[in-house]
Amino acid sequence: MTEPNHISTALHQLRKQLVLALRASPFVMDNNNDTAAKVINRLVDQGQVNLDAGASNTLANLMPQITQAATALPERLYSLVNCVADLEAHLPWYQRPIANNPEFMVSHSNAQIIGPEGLEVRHDLIVGVTLMRPNVAYPDHQHEPEELYLVLSEGLWRQANGPWHTPGIGNLVYNPTDVFHGMKSVDAPLLALWCLPLDKPFTSFSAPLPSAS
Repeated sequence: MTEPNHISTALHQLRKQLVLALRASPFVMDNNNDTAAKVINRLVDQGQVNLDAGASNTLANLMPQITQAATALPERLYSLVNCVADLEAHLPWYQRPIANNPEFMVSHSNAQIIGPEGLEVRHDLIVGVTLMRPNVAYPDHQHEPEELYLVLSEGLWRQANGPWHTPGIGNLVYNPTDVFHGMKSVDAPLLALWCLPLDKPFTSFSAPLPSAS
């Protein structure tokens, strides 16, 4: 199989497994959430693959540990983690800059899998991935699009300086528009997907975060 066909097949499989994971999450089963419905509906379509999108992942060494831990997950989640691992070398990885927080800068890596700046170029949807080393906090931030995090490893989430909570692997964290939110890894690397339906022109998430206090 040629590399472009391999990438297209892997993206198709990721979209398929992500739909299964979203539909099976307790959040979607228990809530009539328009954001989840939009994401699921838009995942049916495929955008154009940008073979030049790839950028080096400084945390690539975490993926074997993450995929090994994923063997204990339900099949739909294990398959989804493997899809991310299969695409990892082709994704446009970046660090979100924040002043005065060097630990965060060297301990996280983000990429759009699907989206305006993604491997699969779309302007109506973002599916991104975040990797973090153990015991690292992702600083509170906000953005206009609503967001769903699909939790694929143990970790902590919060909104608007509220209490930290553990959503549970396979569950979703819903962030309404413009709400401040953050996350933390615990004693193992963190892997999470973030899904945002786009109904307005996109503003890059790689813009700097406020300085750490």
